[in-house]
Amino acid sequence: MSDPSTPELVWWRDDRQRWDALAFVPSPDDAPGDSVKDVHAEARAAVLQLLFADCGEADADFLVYLLAQETLMHQTGWALTDSMRLAALLVAERRRLPDVFALWNAKNANFDTMFGLDSELLFAAGVDQTVAFVEASDDPVRDGFMRYVSGTSLPSNAEVRARMAGLRDYHTA
Repeated sequence: MSDPSTPELVWWRDDRQRWDALAFVPSPDDAPGDSVKDVHAEARAAVLQLLFADCGEADADFLVYLLAQETLMHQTGWALTDSMRLAALLVAERRRLPDVFALWNAKNANFDTMFGLDSELLFAAGVDQTVAFVEASDDPVRDGFMRYVSGTSLPSNAEVRARMAGLRDYHTA
């Protein structure tokens, strides 16, 4: 385990109410004009590291929750942390079509995430399948996503798989 104060995964998996202990909470010590610090950022990073080593389909909703908390934190300033990158990768590796919206929100959190989070993660469930799913949805971010894909060249499924494998290797090192 990376941090002895972080409970094992079974503890987090056992009760969704416990996830609140990983929620984005701005530090009460932040002064106006300071970049916002997250009270739970270190604990969330430790749990993401545990999940990187031991993650399955049953963790999918937990991963989306963690990505949402990382997104909230990143919306408060300019940065792209390894925790955000790792959360996005773990969500993408589940290859669930509805998760494209959580990934898109993460990519749009700030300037650094827009350009730093790999766009291939958006298409983990399949390029054509993802575009068709988003196009048919009524999610409020659908139009922004469709504008994005119409203005860029889409990766192939092989490129998506290769990039995700490369990102996994990066986080392993």
